[in-house]
Amino acid sequence: MSVRKELNMLLIRDLYKENKSQSIKGLNITVNPGSSVSLECNSEISDLLFQLILGKELPSRGEILLGDMPYQDYIRKNPNSVGVILKEDALYEGMTIESYLKFFTEVYRNNGDYKAVMLKLAILDIGKEVIKKLSYSQKRRVSLAREMLKKPALLLIQEPILNLDNEGASLIIENIRKLCDNNTALLLTSVHLKDAILVGDKAYRLEEEGCTEINNNEVSVQSKIIQEDVKNTYTIEKIPAKIEDKILLFDPMEIDYVESGEGSCYLYIRGEKFPCGLSLTELEERLKYFGFFRSHRSYLVNLQRVREVVTWTRNSFSLNLDDKLKSSIPLSKGRLEELKSILKL
Repeated sequence: MSVRKELNMLLIRDLYKENKSQSIKGLNITVNPGSSVSLECNSEISDLLFQLILGKELPSRGEILLGDMPYQDYIRKNPNSVGVILKEDALYEGMTIESYLKFFTEVYRNNGDYKAVMLKLAILDIGKEVIKKLSYSQKRRVSLAREMLKKPALLLIQEPILNLDNEGASLIIENIRKLCDNNTALLLTSVHLKDAILVGDKAYRLEEEGCTEINNNEVSVQSKIIQEDVKNTYTIEKIPAKIEDKILLFDPMEIDYVESGEGSCYLYIRGEKFPCGLSLTELEERLKYFGFFRSHRSYLVNLQRVREVVTWTRNSFSLNLDDKLKSSIPLSKGRLEELKSILKL
């Protein structure tokens, strides 16, 4: 593996920026050569962050450095060394895939083997197809192929696998890892937590309130809580979920509710669904000290998320949550009185 002469990395330090609709507060991120960092954030924050990194917006406070230099200085010394794929990436729709990538090989003047890149992304066999006739998933692979031809030191991608078919998502993830192997630094943004976890070596949640790392280590981490009504200290493991080959460990209070069905349990977190290998009974035991309530034989609910109790008929009730999706969870008639007692209704 060749070693770059320059320190090709992205350093974001104490970054603050506010505009009319979104803000970034105190962001600190380092992306080293050969690594990928993904951020779960909404589209507006992602747009703002990319504008700041690319020097199109000025930060209110803090700094962004590429290879220890501001973006404009870095790009003057290292042309074509930064790749960008936006969520609505523009392509020359009237060109074929092959002519498009051949054109950019000439633009970059790096003698890149565009056919080898096409093969890596499974678009060589459709190279004569006009881009406008391609599926969305195929177009995203063309975008990645274009940027791979740069052999970039830094690659920024919005929504690398959002709305892709399984083949397209697998190919994108595979080639992101190959880019890391070739010492590229990657910063990726996704609106979905699951996507952020799948595509990055490290994943973070970026909100207006700040940035927190998402724990996806395959290590059992324990949290301790002390209950006022008992003298004992309970040691509770974080709640595991599995995505592809990664085991995620969630803090109990991140979970909105748990659903059981067809022999499996699913954790619902920020509008997304994660499979969990524990039974609902096991989860009920682990989560009872964190304010979770068995509202129905198939549901556990985080009572901190309950916004209202709804009566539909004399025997039909539900709990409306203030989670991302404004979920409605069934409440069994036999559990109503216990819930009223807990909530002091």
